[in-house]
Amino acid sequence: MNSSLSHDGSTLDNGSTLAYQAIDQTDTHTTASQNTHRKRRSALGQWLHRNGMTLHRWVGIVALIPALLWSLSGTAHPFMAHWFKPPIAREFLSPVPIQIGAMQTDIATALATQNITSVKQVRIVQWNSAQYYQVQLPATPEFVYLDTRTDTALADGDKQYAVALAKQYLGNPNATLVSATLITSFDDDYRYINRLLPVWKISVAEGGYDVYIETSSGRMATYNTPLRRAFLQAFQYLHNWGWLNGMESLRLSVITLGLTIILVSALSGVVMYGVLWRKRRTIPAQGLRKYHRSIGLAVSLSTFMFASSGLYHALHKDRLHDEQQQRNYATQAGVAFSSAEIASLQSVVASISAPIFDMAFVRLRSTPYVRLTHGVQEQDKTNDCCTILSVPAQTSASTSAPSQQSVKAPSLRGATLIDLTTLQPLSRGDERYSIFVATELCALDPASIIGTQLVTEFKGEYGFINKRLPVWRVNFATPDHRSIYIEPQTATLAADVNDSDRREGFAFAYIHKLEFLKPLGKDVRDGTAVVLGLLNSAVAILGLALFVRIKR
Repeated sequence: MNSSLSHDGSTLDNGSTLAYQAIDQTDTHTTASQNTHRKRRSALGQWLHRNGMTLHRWVGIVALIPALLWSLSGTAHPFMAHWFKPPIAREFLSPVPIQIGAMQTDIATALATQNITSVKQVRIVQWNSAQYYQVQLPATPEFVYLDTRTDTALADGDKQYAVALAKQYLGNPNATLVSATLITSFDDDYRYINRLLPVWKISVAEGGYDVYIETSSGRMATYNTPLRRAFLQAFQYLHNWGWLNGMESLRLSVITLGLTIILVSALSGVVMYGVLWRKRRTIPAQGLRKYHRSIGLAVSLSTFMFASSGLYHALHKDRLHDEQQQRNYATQAGVAFSSAEIASLQSVVASISAPIFDMAFVRLRSTPYVRLTHGVQEQDKTNDCCTILSVPAQTSASTSAPSQQSVKAPSLRGATLIDLTTLQPLSRGDERYSIFVATELCALDPASIIGTQLVTEFKGEYGFINKRLPVWRVNFATPDHRSIYIEPQTATLAADVNDSDRREGFAFAYIHKLEFLKPLGKDVRDGTAVVLGLLNSAVAILGLALFVRIKR
């Protein structure tokens, strides 16, 4: 009689439709109690006994490729983000006080000399023993740099400033420049996760470093080396399925299908193990089947965790909308100011006794103000016009290039808004301006505001991925408890969070990225993620080997 190999190594009649024979073939004497028990089985149980293992096999084969791609590429993340992250001399630059004595030409005169009548923003930056007005024009992403002593314009000033900053972050003033490219949109090398736009990509020969600089604040958005770029590309194409970029609907459909199949495969394996528990005790699995079953059961919880949270994340996020929104923030943040409105800047700066580290022009309704970031004097601590930022200098979100003449910044800094028409500070100016920006950008009713909070560190729902500090959190009495995070220095919406985002963010952080293990240390968390990824890959490979052997 023709026979074929059963799932547990015993022989089955080829005419049988059973994919997995739950009843011991060697037992020819079925008792009456067993027959009675079989009759009482539910229709689902009978179907599982007839078709369950076949379902598990074929679904597992379909899930094989996406499971291997996601599990193996997931193990690359700890290497590129933690273990193999290349060193860099500085991740932040200490702010430098503005040299009041170097402002020999006032801003209005400097703008008139260059025939500039309208600006979007003005800061003061310094490098190479010189100080410049950094002027943002309404219609261009690059900045104009006007010497505060001579009012002359610096050729390629934005590029030069970006290169100077990159060399300071690298800690190598003699680094060999390979290229400098202005980035105005996200791509595979500079992804949306970096948030900041526009930025300069500064490439140097030493170490093959690419450093991304936001000149409007002096921040470094990110940096890469050839090895880290390779990890990022592998992660982008194999984990995020970037090879389908440009076909977002198809990408999401394929990801959803792949994760759903993985969940069905894992669930069917666990269910079949439970249904066939008695059979497993009678004829224990051997060889490949033993390892496939044992490892699969051991990591089944992690399979459900990774696949379900990944599916939740993929379906929750509208990546294209988020990227377009971020580009809009980069091009639309702030409003125009006439040279006449900012002509009093010189007088305002001269009247401040504390060291000034940064400045920005803001408009609260129709009134122009200058927002000064300055050192905190003793009297400032009780002044409601001064917002104590409480951000140590070395972790400042807005920095300028340091010079050898700079003095050490105080550990506390403050922000004050001064009316450019009356030269008077505005009570609770930083908070009131952030509220105004939040309601304007998001078209929300100011009457629905239920609270505000100054955020000076990354934690909770406002994590490091958001890049910007300090920011104001403005809470609204909406059904979804919406919170808008505003960076007042740049009039930029840093984050928009509601209850749905909070649930997804929690699931992705604690279930997908294993953040619940972080108290044990990053090495424990990342090591666990790598081990689970490799074990899930092993289950898939063992399943393939079993499938091939059975089909023979």
